Amino acid sequence: MKRSIRVKWGELKVGLLITVAIAVMLWASFSGSGTSIFDTKTGYMGYLTNVNGLVSGAPVWIAGVEVGNVTHIKFVNLDSTRQIEIRLRVKKSITNMITTDAGMKLGTIGFLGDKYIEIVPGTLTKPRLTPGSVIPTVPGADLAAMLAEGQKAMEHAHDLSDNLTDLTGKLRRGEGTAGQMFTNDTLFHEMTKMVSAMTVLIEEMQKSQKQITSSIKDVARNLDTITTQINSNRGTVGKLISDPGLYNNLHSSAGRIDSILARVERGEGSAGALVKDDSLYIEIRNLVLRVENLVSDIEKNPRKYFKFSVF
Repeated sequence: MKRSIRVKWGELKVGLLITVAIAVMLWASFSGSGTSIFDTKTGYMGYLTNVNGLVSGAPVWIAGVEVGNVTHIKFVNLDSTRQIEIRLRVKKSITNMITTDAGMKLGTIGFLGDKYIEIVPGTLTKPRLTPGSVIPTVPGADLAAMLAEGQKAMEHAHDLSDNLTDLTGKLRRGEGTAGQMFTNDTLFHEMTKMVSAMTVLIEEMQKSQKQITSSIKDVARNLDTITTQINSNRGTVGKLISDPGLYNNLHSSAGRIDSILARVERGEGSAGALVKDDSLYIEIRNLVLRVENLVSDIEKNPRKYFKFSVF
């Protein structure tokens, strides 16, 4: 006869607690990490044209901080820009950053790493998006686009390499002005001659500069000598500057000339009469008229004044 196995209620409670804990841990591991299962979450949604390997449970970041996870991904094909619907949950404590001008984009951890959703915070003063609203999609760093840009850059680099190869070939063959400069030594010889000529010119200029400097010094010495002579009252210029006799004579002469002019102005003396009395002017004028008449009469009747006889 088999013996019945009795399970105590206390052991049953422990087993149930362990089972619930394991289930919660499994659920948390599949629902995303970085947030507590006890945090209050708020759900939003968005649309992408290509998720590039994004999976459910992928993290959601804001400003580099994990704040939630992706809960659902499915095809909807609403239009060319809304082909895949993404549902996500974030901490309720950061919903003030998800405003009407916030955005959502797909990010990559590393160059070829796991994908995540990054929410670009909006302006805090603007209204918040209501739970369940669509977060607008903003352009992100797409790996395919980066590879395409890299391919274009490689093509440009290849074209640049071909151009450089062609250019160096022309230089090596001496084509064009630059090629002649690299292959023809005539320019080198001409430049050498020019440098030599410039050297000679500079030497001549230095010599001329020395001569000019010497001439200026001689002029300065001569001026110093002349100044010394003037200061010592030697020579005519020294006398003119230091001796007051000439000034006094000039002053006296000016006084006499002024007195003479005053007498002339008053009509005194012969000079005054010439200036003030016009009778002499009238007599001279009459004399000139008589002389003119006489000359005119001689020209008309020369026999009246001159008699010619051969014998």
